Amino acid sequence: MKYPKTYIEEIKNRLKVSDVVRLKVNLKKRGKEYVGLSPFKKEKTPSFTVNDDKGFYHCFSTGEHGNIFDFLMKLENINFGDAVRSLAQRAGMQPYRFTKQDEIQEKQNQNVQQIFQIYFSECKNLILNKYKDSHLKHLFERGLKKETIDFFEIGFCENSKEIQEKLFQQGFKAEDLIETGLFYKLDGSQEIVNRFKNRIIFPIKNYYGSFIGCGGRTVLDNALAKYINSPETKFFKKGFNLFNLNNSKKENLTNDNLIIVEGYMDAISLYNHDIKNVVASLGTAITPGQINLAWKNFNNLIICFDGDQSGQDAMYRAAERILKIIKPGKDAFFLSLPNKQDPDDFVKQFGKQGFASLINQRKSLVDIIFEHYLSNTDSSKASDIALLEKKLFSICNEMEDQISKKYFISSFKEKIFTNLIRKKSKYINSSNEIKSASLRLLLNKEELLELSLFNLILEYPLFSDSKIEELSNMQFSSLNINSFIAEYIDCVLNDKLNYKESLHEKININFSNILNKIEKYANNKQIIKNLDKEKFYIFFDDYITELKNIKKNNEAISLAEKEILENPNESSFEKLVNLKK
Repeated sequence: MKYPKTYIEEIKNRLKVSDVVRLKVNLKKRGKEYVGLSPFKKEKTPSFTVNDDKGFYHCFSTGEHGNIFDFLMKLENINFGDAVRSLAQRAGMQPYRFTKQDEIQEKQNQNVQQIFQIYFSECKNLILNKYKDSHLKHLFERGLKKETIDFFEIGFCENSKEIQEKLFQQGFKAEDLIETGLFYKLDGSQEIVNRFKNRIIFPIKNYYGSFIGCGGRTVLDNALAKYINSPETKFFKKGFNLFNLNNSKKENLTNDNLIIVEGYMDAISLYNHDIKNVVASLGTAITPGQINLAWKNFNNLIICFDGDQSGQDAMYRAAERILKIIKPGKDAFFLSLPNKQDPDDFVKQFGKQGFASLINQRKSLVDIIFEHYLSNTDSSKASDIALLEKKLFSICNEMEDQISKKYFISSFKEKIFTNLIRKKSKYINSSNEIKSASLRLLLNKEELLELSLFNLILEYPLFSDSKIEELSNMQFSSLNINSFIAEYIDCVLNDKLNYKESLHEKININFSNILNKIEKYANNKQIIKNLDKEKFYIFFDDYITELKNIKKNNEAISLAEKEILENPNESSFEKLVNLKK
């Protein structure tokens, strides 16, 4: 009996590879990995590595590679079932009890796999022999090598009943054939129809290498659809699978980038040109399930959709979906293909080196989203800039990871400043409205509070006299501001400049830039008019208290970040997230 994959995955989620391996091997931390002497061979120099993020161990001296189950099976010479039971106990899980329903489901799964194997084997035999001078020749003319065709088990399904009859002779029923998605029942009759007749077929496997479906390209000129895929079944969920991930996941030993294309023919063509770290999204809009599956083995995803308008639109939609679920240590990049080409066209024309050059020109997640919204923004209008900001911050607010959210908002702020201020300096100098709207993006809450406090004390220097000690004990956000406060205190205490006009005149000599910022960005100009001494004290104390709280929180965040670096665990991570909220 096979254990359900959900049960196996739960064990993997609960146990780090390093926790299991260090029972047999003395491990030492080195960067993101652990190293130790090989348990498979006597050696003096460590060649054995463990990577918890990617969930595997690898021995460079023997080539041994695998997960926690493989490790236990090889080191203790036990079978898979014993390894599962041992590790489940270690993970604090109950032993799996196989029920009658489990036995029925396992039998159905075995039937499905056998049908797939027979079907694909027959189709492969047909293209290599009966149709070698037509459909196989067509694949060769498209540039595919024989080894690529064999690797992906590409075949041809003819318009005949032979495959159905062979499957029936093997003891399978019509319901078994329909369950695979390869066949369907004709409306109003009992006739079983081969869904992929007259098509070159491309078998689809899941993450673990089991057959789950099929893609097919028609050889007929009058077909309604050029490409079709298997329908959704209980084991073929397009949004949770990626074509060729079962093969490409092995490439993470030497490459941390995974290329994601739209169609399986694009993936096959790249593989054909020795670009093996590639998967296809099965022709659907890329989903969070597919992204998380890809991140399971690779930290960096490179999205490369068709260069036409629909492909570019799909790329932007993918970018927004990825932004919502991105997390520290994971990233995504985007390739724009020239001349409306698809990856298949491009790699056939420019080869592996040309594609490598294209990868070097990839755009970041921030770039692709910003450029998409910037294209509909009139940079001469403050209202358009404000709307751009609102849209970008709105999609950031949907992000699940709070730490990532902070830095993406900061990146978008810088993008707005760089693209709509510096590059438009001539216009901006003549438009204070746009300048103020855009530059305000660069000020954080602490800076805005400081400017409001400074505006208050500059407006009421006479009332500030009794608050000098508190001001002198504060540490503000920059050395320049601390110097400004020192100058202010000197003017009030020693020069006795208790009128705002004379005070401004003296401070303006050395700190005109800070006075200009106060004039433009202090947000309390209206509410502090005509204050008496008591109300002045209330405003002053509120500003000082809030600034101290911000400083205290920033210090706590710094300590929490240091704690995560020294001892990463769920508790310290949750503490940091709560502080940053």
